Amino acid sequence: MLTEKELKKNREIFNESDKSMAEAFKVLSDVNRYRMFRVLAQQPKLTISDIARILGISLPLASQHLKVLTMANLLQKERDGKKVFPKLEHGNPFVQAVVKTIKEVIESKK
Repeated sequence: MLTEKELKKNREIFNESDKSMAEAFKVLSDVNRYRMFRVLAQQPKLTISDIARILGISLPLASQHLKVLTMANLLQKERDGKKVFPKLEHGNPFVQAVVKTIKEVIESKK
């Protein structure tokens, strides 16, 4: 059984980033959002309509998933005229870690 000192030491690892990390995992727990993220990790120059077609979902549903991913700071939107290109938010360390993990898993399956 842990002493009070050991409990306190273990609790010191918790910080405010825990909430944002948990939220990011929650957002990616939806299979369509994860697949959208994964497709963008491999092909960064896709439109929302391209992604919807790849995933076999409606454009409004794809747009809703994009909104959720953007609000979680996992994606950003880039406009080019009338087209909107979702981009991974590479400034987010969580995004970098997930992309690295996805690439490692894909490579290990080859």
